[in-house]
Amino acid sequence: MECDLKLVSPTKEYKKQVQEYLQEHFDNHEYELNGDGGLDTIRDFDKWLEKVKNDVSEKTIEKGRIPATLFLAVRKSDNKVVGMLQIRHYLNESLLKNGGHIGDGVRPSERRKGYATQMIRLALEECKKLGIQRVLMVCYKDNIGSRKSIEKNGGILENELPAENNRIDQRYWISLKKRFADYISKAEDVLEIKQNMISVKEEDFSGNIYLNECVKMSSPAFLENGLCVRDNDYKWLQFYDDTSKVCLTTIYNEKNEIVEWYFDIARKIGKENGVPYEDDLYLDVVLKPNGEMVLLDEDELKEAFERMEMTKQEFDEAYKTAKDLMKRLQGNQEKVKRFTDKYLQEILK
Repeated sequence: MECDLKLVSPTKEYKKQVQEYLQEHFDNHEYELNGDGGLDTIRDFDKWLEKVKNDVSEKTIEKGRIPATLFLAVRKSDNKVVGMLQIRHYLNESLLKNGGHIGDGVRPSERRKGYATQMIRLALEECKKLGIQRVLMVCYKDNIGSRKSIEKNGGILENELPAENNRIDQRYWISLKKRFADYISKAEDVLEIKQNMISVKEEDFSGNIYLNECVKMSSPAFLENGLCVRDNDYKWLQFYDDTSKVCLTTIYNEKNEIVEWYFDIARKIGKENGVPYEDDLYLDVVLKPNGEMVLLDEDELKEAFERMEMTKQEFDEAYKTAKDLMKRLQGNQEKVKRFTDKYLQEILK
């Protein structure tokens, strides 16, 4: 869907509009605004603007508060401020329970036009820039419009908690680590690609197998260690196992020789709009043709846990899944090769 909005940082240019935005809420008997960075209590634009600027950095924000970035949601056609949103850079115990990463609001006269959905979509792109990879959003259960806008952006309900005034908070998580099987086709260096998928229900595998054949590349793609992982006629064979939380990618060179096996530890494996995906849980296991194994991205996992983007249970589960996998793979690279070669030939028929 085409986006009618853009996110802009507040400046003095928008002083009159921000004042009108606040007054419109008051005229509608709304005195507590969402995503406004305290505008409803400060009520003085210049003081509010100074606070918003200070809120961005831990060096300048008020002690004990979480850094946050505020945006005005501006309609492209007429430069009108239709909403505001604020992104907290990370969570604390309070935000984990009732606040979340994103607070957003739309002015009364512009509601029910799909703007909240667009604002969240734009906010998620800003979250990526801030290094947030799993976004928490919280809304009242009886706020149907807010709930729908979160769900349309991939929000998955985790639970419900008591809130003030006898209301119920619903806590949604939106993953920014979800990777679809066809993502390679979007790489700039891929000029021509063939894709195919088969569904399998056999004793050794049950799920979807997706093949990306890089027919033509603008240039080869190398890892930092010098290993070529994409070039003309390279193949990426991906296994999305319905019964597992491990997604296997087998990389073949132009001679159909194994380059490496790459195992993503996943929070979830699923399918959307006919395309398989894995919701990444940070840790990866690499198995080389000579049997050598490497565990990757432990630092990312630990950082995500420290940012409260995952529970201790998920943290422990990621390590357990990776370590159990490495035990099963030890000394079994030939068995893995027979397995992946079998399905490469099957999907190439």
